[in-house]
Amino acid sequence: MKKIRSVAVLGPIVLWAVAAWAGAPLTREQGLKLMAETGRWIETDGVLQPDGTYLAKEIEIYAPGDTAEIGEVAISGAVHNLNRLKSTLSVFGYLVTYDGETTLKDENKRPILSSKIQNGMGVKVQGSLQPNGTFKATKIKLQKGKTKDGAFKAKEQIFGPVSVVDARNGLLKVLNTGIKLREDALLTEKPLTPP
Repeated sequence: MKKIRSVAVLGPIVLWAVAAWAGAPLTREQGLKLMAETGRWIETDGVLQPDGTYLAKEIEIYAPGDTAEIGEVAISGAVHNLNRLKSTLSVFGYLVTYDGETTLKDENKRPILSSKIQNGMGVKVQGSLQPNGTFKATKIKLQKGKTKDGAFKAKEQIFGPVSVVDARNGLLKVLNTGIKLREDALLTEKPLTPP
């Protein structure tokens, strides 16, 4: 969901271009059809709702088998219920476990100690969903968020394999999270990354 701005100078003519990493916007129908294909993954941008569902305003759809991009599932959000004795925290509605094998990094990808993680800060957690519903972290990276009206707001995102639950109503599922598309949601397909 990154954008790049470029400028080309051709003699006296200057061309400005803004290109998204993802392809052109898809219609809702096109996007849901792609997401219904086996092996599709998505990355979202939106807001976690109080009932635990997620309201997506942007979805980037990844091609099946895009091994350069698809690896571990990831969740991003604010840290809650940090318990250093049990090596657990909650993010994006998931109980996250971490251990000595978990890679911890700051916003600049520098290694940190777990003591740097605090309740309320934004993190991106990569790992796997366990059969008991917990999320086993292999990587935790601190993330910057936004401050709005004096309150810190962490990014709330999810990245993983998608299933379409109800196409008519725009209902999806990634991991154990129900996702609802906003009526004006932007859907794009990420081009296949060359190996």
